[in-house]
Amino acid sequence: MRIALIADLHGNWPATQALERDLAMQNPDRIICLGDLVGKGPSNVLTYEWVMAHCHVVLGGNWDYGLGEKRFPMDGFYWQQLGEARLERLRNLPREHHLNVSGRQIRLFHGRPVMEDLVTIRHDSQAIQAFFQGEDGRRFDVVGYGDAHRQGLRTMNPGLFFNCGSVGNALGEPRCCYALMEGEERGSGPFELRFRSLDYDRRQAVLDAENTPEIPRIDRYIIEIQTGVYSR
Repeated sequence: MRIALIADLHGNWPATQALERDLAMQNPDRIICLGDLVGKGPSNVLTYEWVMAHCHVVLGGNWDYGLGEKRFPMDGFYWQQLGEARLERLRNLPREHHLNVSGRQIRLFHGRPVMEDLVTIRHDSQAIQAFFQGEDGRRFDVVGYGDAHRQGLRTMNPGLFFNCGSVGNALGEPRCCYALMEGEERGSGPFELRFRSLDYDRRQAVLDAENTPEIPRIDRYIIEIQTGVYSR
């Protein structure tokens, strides 16, 4: 079984198109979105609709819940662009998803709000270890999340802790990033986790953003997709 793990599309349509082309070659059995379909970038309807049409599981991220619940008045552009039906679905997305691959118990979520503050693979091991136990006391062998926008993997005493990276707003290298997880659907067996990093038409992504100047802080989004450096 091959599962694609994607996150943080953030309204970047050229990056999503690059993802779609690569997924057609990788041919995963399942696609799971770990949240933040929307926000920051200009093409939120397109990235929202793509995720809803292609992903078997869609989790909510901090931007999805923030926009869906209309928490911040400055985000009115996104509310108008997405419309009430999409906003309602965003605010009702599940927070996490559990599955078993090759005998490993796996926990997937976006980051915030499951994390009160964003924890990366570089944080203190004690802070990371807390996420290997669910709210119901269940223990996990693998924990994967989005939100940090930077691919990374850390081996812990409980198991593997990883970030799948960002499709549309990657940090470190400004490319389209996601992860592939492979293993047995039933029973134990080998387990594989791979990171993929793709070129996409960043020039078009910048033009799309420049043509939507009414988006709050769009200049900072442009810097991020050009450089891979966080600007907020």
